[in-house]
Amino acid sequence: MARRAAATALAVGVTLVLAACGPTPEEQRTMDVQRCGGYGFGPGTDAFARCMMDTSQRREAQQAADQRAAADRAAADRRVHDALQAQKDRADRDAWDRRTGQGAYSSSASPFGPSAPDRIRDQIERDQRRIEGLE
Repeated sequence: MARRAAATALAVGVTLVLAACGPTPEEQRTMDVQRCGGYGFGPGTDAFARCMMDTSQRREAQQAADQRAAADRAAADRRVHDALQAQKDRADRDAWDRRTGQGAYSSSASPFGPSAPDRIRDQIERDQRRIEGLE
C-alpha cells in the first residue's frame, strides 16, 4: 500500500518535471508558426491567425484533459488506499474485540447484574404490562 502511494507520488512528480521541461513559450510559438506555415498559411493572413488560434486552443484542451486524467488517477488511487485502510481498521477492531471480549464477542450477562438502563427498561415494560392488564 505504501509502495503504491509512493509510486503515485513519483509518477506525479515526474509528470510535473517533464511538463516543466517542455518547450518555452517562444519555442512553442516558433513550432506553431512553422506548423501553420507548413499548411500554406502566410503570416499576417486571417487563415494564419485562425490556424495559430486553433493550434493554441487544441494544446490548451489537451493540457486540461491531461490534468483531469492525472486528477482522476490520483482520486482512484486515494479511493483504493481508503478502502484498504478501512478494511485494515475493521480487522484491527475485530481482533481487539476478540482479545478483550468486546463488541460481537461480549457476553450479554454482566457479573454485576443488569445495568441501570436495563433495570429502567425492565421496569417500564412491567408497568406497561400491568396497565394493559397482562400482569
